Amino acid sequence: MPSIKLSGLLLAQSLLSLGANALPSASRINNDDVRDLGRRGLGFDTDTPDILRFSELYGAPENNFDCKSDRNPVVLLHGLSANRQVDLNMLQWELNRRGYCTFSETYGAWSLVPWIGGLRPMSESAKDIASFVKEVKDKTGAEKVDIVGHSEGGVQAIYVPMTQDGISDIVEHVVALGPAIHGAKYFGFTDLWYIGGNFTRALAKKVVDALGCPACEDMATDGGIYNDFKNAGKIVQPGNKVTVIMSNSDTLVSPDVSRIDEEGATNVIVQDTCPEDKVGHAGLMWDKSVWRLIVNALEENNDAVFECEKGLVI
Repeated sequence: MPSIKLSGLLLAQSLLSLGANALPSASRINNDDVRDLGRRGLGFDTDTPDILRFSELYGAPENNFDCKSDRNPVVLLHGLSANRQVDLNMLQWELNRRGYCTFSETYGAWSLVPWIGGLRPMSESAKDIASFVKEVKDKTGAEKVDIVGHSEGGVQAIYVPMTQDGISDIVEHVVALGPAIHGAKYFGFTDLWYIGGNFTRALAKKVVDALGCPACEDMATDGGIYNDFKNAGKIVQPGNKVTVIMSNSDTLVSPDVSRIDEEGATNVIVQDTCPEDKVGHAGLMWDKSVWRLIVNALEENNDAVFECEKGLVI
């Protein structure tokens, strides 16, 4: 029993580190800020930090439901701990320039920190995303909607049509960047979750939930979303054209965790098109080699809409 307790302590410490990674990085908010938030409790300012709002990489286009295009409207889904103003926002601007009508929202945020999305239970977020996809279809008058998601957003891009009534019927193209379909590893943290068998695995869920990130648990091996995919029988829904874009340099979500080997799914490795691009998981959202593959998937062609580049190895 002492060894199990020690294992549990080590696990909890590791998960605390993981939970901190779900919050803004040190470049965005320093330790004094964190301590100050703790002292003030529920009374702290929940507005987006200035260091984010004033960054040239911050800001997404407004959702313009009067937008007209001969292409399907595109819903973009951000990743874990991001929001609609960061992550895929630069891609959204680029798609607008290419004549697409694009739409995004922040999903899965707690009301206390509304600028940190993707933390709530993913099954809850899936319902919100489904409602948004329906809203985009109804307000634009489009017959079909396309979805592009990064990381957790990539998981949701595939999960929502699979689980939410009426969504697969109105979705045509799904493009998922580095989705954790077969169990996220979190740089090996999840190996610690099984040190003490079922005891530490159950403790892991409690700790992650206590840290405010049920979605982190959902995507891990034996998590809720992982099991939903595992037990689905068929992940890709009839009529949906799914493209999974992965990088061999992704150390957070490796290709074997992302790929879907089913009819209707196309697995694309960045390096097969751009061998010199060693883009990592986070870099998938900004990398123009990846943007090229996204546009190719949406337009069902292989034209070189962007030249290959050497992306961010993060």
